Amino acid sequence: MTRHRPVRTALVIGLSVVLILAVAAFAGAAPPPGKGKPPGTPGKPAAAATAASKQYGKTKVTLCHKGKKTITVGAPAVKAHLRHGDKLGRC
Repeated sequence: MTRHRPVRTALVIGLSVVLILAVAAFAGAAPPPGKGKPPGTPGKPAAAATAASKQYGKTKVTLCHKGKKTITVGAPAVKAHLRHGDKLGRC
């Protein structure tokens, strides 16, 4: 059993190095959480306002929620917030 120990040790070290390099490569590849490419970055044109973007709330509106907290919601949600008493603009 002692004859296989150096081979086993070399195999463990080799696999550890490969694993560490793989994790390091993937860690550097992704942008920070919540941060995408800014609009107009090379390779991707800036998004234009479309019916789909308005439908899914990419147009944001600032509201005073319950008279206590300033929130920003998608345009489609504004009607519902105004119905229950929220006001347009900051608190």
